[in-house]
Amino acid sequence: MMSGSSVVPHTPKKRTDALPSIDATNEIQDPLDYSFCRLNKVEDALDEEPRSSPRKNQGLTEDGKSTSRCLRLNNNSLQSIERLGEVINAKFENPKNIAWIDLSFNELTTVDPVLLEFTELQILYLHGNQIADIKEVAKLSALKKLRKLTTHGNPLEKAKGYKFQILAMIPQLQAIDFSRVTKCDRKTAEVWNNLNSAPKKKKEKIEDD
Repeated sequence: MMSGSSVVPHTPKKRTDALPSIDATNEIQDPLDYSFCRLNKVEDALDEEPRSSPRKNQGLTEDGKSTSRCLRLNNNSLQSIERLGEVINAKFENPKNIAWIDLSFNELTTVDPVLLEFTELQILYLHGNQIADIKEVAKLSALKKLRKLTTHGNPLEKAKGYKFQILAMIPQLQAIDFSRVTKCDRKTAEVWNNLNSAPKKKKEKIEDD
């Protein structure tokens, strides 16, 4: 019989395949930056060089692809991003890992379904565009990891209860228009959602004899 022996409990290894959270202020590598490049079509970026970075390490592979997870396309004249997937596949080493896309200050009128291809997307900037229908934002509810969204500066912000409508559509958000979502915001969004999803009573028509 062995003495002094002890059984060491087995502890499962932590998963290392989960991608970490990302933010514009703490990203180790600079984003691939096509801001202020006078792009009229998103595919124009295929023939453009990104803006240079002040850092020595721009995170490029030998074949020139970016190892970053962030893309800037802000301050251009984009009216459509239908071919965004083509651009990201060509420019990034791991296109499915894109976590932050800045499309602010363009001329977009809709939320293109192409954005739903990037399931790791955590931050999306859409402020300063021409999106008028707030229901367009509902498409983004499929992005389960999306936590920061900006849509101010679009015509849709004139909708009543605009912020709470968005939060009701995308409850996983932690910040809207650079403002943190509070518990009170969530409660108001819940009330808003309940009021607007309840079946409306049909009004009885009374006809005079």
